[in-house]
Amino acid sequence: VEMLNEEHITRKPRYLQYFAAFCVGLLQLSQCASLSWGSPTLPLLLKSDSPIGKPITIDDAAWMFATIYFGVIVGCVFLVLLLEILGPKQILIAGAILAIMSWIVLGISKSLEMLVIGRVIAGVGDGLSSPCISIYICEIASNDIRGRLGAIPLFVGIFRSLFVAGAGHYLEYTTLIVSCAVFPITFLVLFSLMPDSPYFLMKKGRRFAAERNLMRLLGVETAGEVAPVLREVEETVEREIRQLTFIQSLLTPQFRQALLIVFVGHNIVNFCGLPFMSAYLHVLASSGSISMSDELTSLFFRIVQVPAVVFGGLLVDKLGRKPLLCLSSQGASVALFGLGAYIYLDGVMNLETVSFLPVLCLTMYGFFVFSGILMYLPYFIVGEIFTARTKKVGCLVVTCYSSVIVFFQLRISGSMYESWGLHTICWLFGGVCFLGVLFGVFLLPETKGKSFAEIQSNLRSAHEENNASRIV
Repeated sequence: VEMLNEEHITRKPRYLQYFAAFCVGLLQLSQCASLSWGSPTLPLLLKSDSPIGKPITIDDAAWMFATIYFGVIVGCVFLVLLLEILGPKQILIAGAILAIMSWIVLGISKSLEMLVIGRVIAGVGDGLSSPCISIYICEIASNDIRGRLGAIPLFVGIFRSLFVAGAGHYLEYTTLIVSCAVFPITFLVLFSLMPDSPYFLMKKGRRFAAERNLMRLLGVETAGEVAPVLREVEETVEREIRQLTFIQSLLTPQFRQALLIVFVGHNIVNFCGLPFMSAYLHVLASSGSISMSDELTSLFFRIVQVPAVVFGGLLVDKLGRKPLLCLSSQGASVALFGLGAYIYLDGVMNLETVSFLPVLCLTMYGFFVFSGILMYLPYFIVGEIFTARTKKVGCLVVTCYSSVIVFFQLRISGSMYESWGLHTICWLFGGVCFLGVLFGVFLLPETKGKSFAEIQSNLRSAHEENNASRIV
């Protein structure tokens, strides 16, 4: 929703916007747990007394880790079909129901096939709801706090990842799964009371409902106080419907430019190394190159993500998106190159005196990645760059592509590790992180404090300037 920064509105307490973002964060908790679940449970599943009745192999684990991204692709297809019908709020609720189902399947699994099915169901829920997190928050948020609201789900989600990584080593297999299912259930109870997107309601012709939701979101008591905002929303909806059909909107230069920006940005996320690091952190920690136990390393890696997200959340609406992304990309790149260099030299010389370096590099990497690369790109870029009519197609294309890339990345990660060595993988991911600096400087538009209309106007102006420069 394109909130106007009217002084009389921005002075009002907007607690409901923050609480709605927190509720969405509870769903993010479940999604983070789905990705982190394999880290503490993999050692259990590899043992002879595996909780599913028989041990799995490393190759089986690669399939188990990767198949969640196949489910994400399926979920994205459903998202495109259902977003215009149900709206972002109901999509998020459906994602939570699928998350609960996935934990039930994982809890009763007695074979590798059941584990894979549970992971696929989790992926469908993630693919259905994850893109809607940014869409929902961007459509209920005021311009001046949109960045902070967008950081809340990631901040809350990190605590779930921290819980899985820390307590997961001490809880029984079934107890861990039950505790993971508590949060999507809590989300269902609380989020059912939250307002739907006023933008979606206006598009459905429910003007009075949109007005009531705006009053709740802005913390005002009279319809007159939200009249400017409501009029802006209504004009935006009418302008989109009147000017272009859905197919025409996909052929505009703004959509192509937005798709390019999001496509490049998600490539940086996909190849920044986090999926590999998260899935194989215990293998990395027990490889002999790190002076801490694998449990402590895993916990420390996730603890540092908490201040990182707080740091990024405080700066994203003050410093801006571009500087924050450049800073985090540069820091993550240096950390990965340093980690790769240590692992390489550890095989040819004695490095006991600097055995703290891998932990330091992992800590730096986790801090910088979560303060900018993952704090901004996945959660803001789709919700801010695409128009309301093209968001579902943008989500489908980008999320499906990203899921395929991460699927194959995790599927062949074992072979990459054996063939190239861990140091080469770190250098490869470090190079991609450095490309994030160039992306932030030359391609990513600054959206701090801007309405959706202003963002699209800037994209249109940039396209016209590029055309003019070609003619000259």
